[in-house]
Amino acid sequence: MEYMKKVKKIVWFIFGLWVMTILWIIKSGCPEKTFILIFVLAAITLTYVLLVLIKPLDMFEKYIKDCLEGELDEKKVRNIPANIPFLYQISQLMEKYAALKTKKNTAQIFDKQTELTALQSQINPHFLYNTLECIRGQALLDDTIEIAKMVEALSSFFRYSISKKGNLVTLRDELANIENYMLIQRYRFNNRFSMEIIIDEEDEAAYDFLVPRLIIQPVIENAIFHGLEERMEDGIVSIEVIVTDLDMIITISDNGKGIGCEELEELNNRINANDMELDDKNKSNQINTGIALPNINRRIRLLFGKEYGVNVYSTLGKGTDVEIIIPANYKREEHENEERAFEN
Repeated sequence: MEYMKKVKKIVWFIFGLWVMTILWIIKSGCPEKTFILIFVLAAITLTYVLLVLIKPLDMFEKYIKDCLEGELDEKKVRNIPANIPFLYQISQLMEKYAALKTKKNTAQIFDKQTELTALQSQINPHFLYNTLECIRGQALLDDTIEIAKMVEALSSFFRYSISKKGNLVTLRDELANIENYMLIQRYRFNNRFSMEIIIDEEDEAAYDFLVPRLIIQPVIENAIFHGLEERMEDGIVSIEVIVTDLDMIITISDNGKGIGCEELEELNNRINANDMELDDKNKSNQINTGIALPNINRRIRLLFGKEYGVNVYSTLGKGTDVEIIIPANYKREEHENEERAFEN
């Protein structure tokens, strides 16, 4: 605002000097026609200064003030002359800020929804951990090693799922949680299926890349209960990780019963829906799958942008592929800097 005041003062000062010059010329003696011509030129110049320079600057100053007070009106923006310096850049900056604010608010609302959903079925975690540890200790005393391993896996799985350490974890930690989950499921289904993790040697750096916590386990759970549960033997769930220059692609595949074309289209439409509310179908899915595929997709897009997310491919009778695309080598500092930038 101080800059605008200085600009207007300079404009008025220059105009004042010009008027003084005209008066000096008139006082020194000049023909009447010349006087009229100079007067008309002075009037035109004054009008130009007022309408083309001073008035737009006043409008622009008010626009900036409205932006700072949070009363931005698109109609007001359209009324500002386009020749104002840096108007387009400032408008773009304000739009980016508004989009970031919306993204932040939406992410907070969605996190609250997820937290409330988890709390509905959550019991005291310390009671759960202590109970499981007692069972594991007794199993070791009774020399039932397999039961001790299963209880340890269950305890680790719950601890990871309920942990409040943050929204981003390493892929290594996420896969370790999946190993615990699959150990439990193999006991439950009597080793009717197995899991394999495929990461090429040149892509092993991906183990330390950051991913949103609990984005793979719900997909594995879907693969088991909707694809492999009816299969009596030789069920396979594979997790393949491929790293490109910009992206990390995580593909979870199963050789289960697959999904029909209409159902697949409906599922992908639900995944890509813009509605942030959890509909009844999603709520019922969450009972079985913890965090439904549409919610995983929304979490990814809120964190990284609309170019990332979840896609499902399937062939009836052959199996299903769920593709998760997120940025490669995403830094925790990037997420924290974005948070700080918004707060500032």
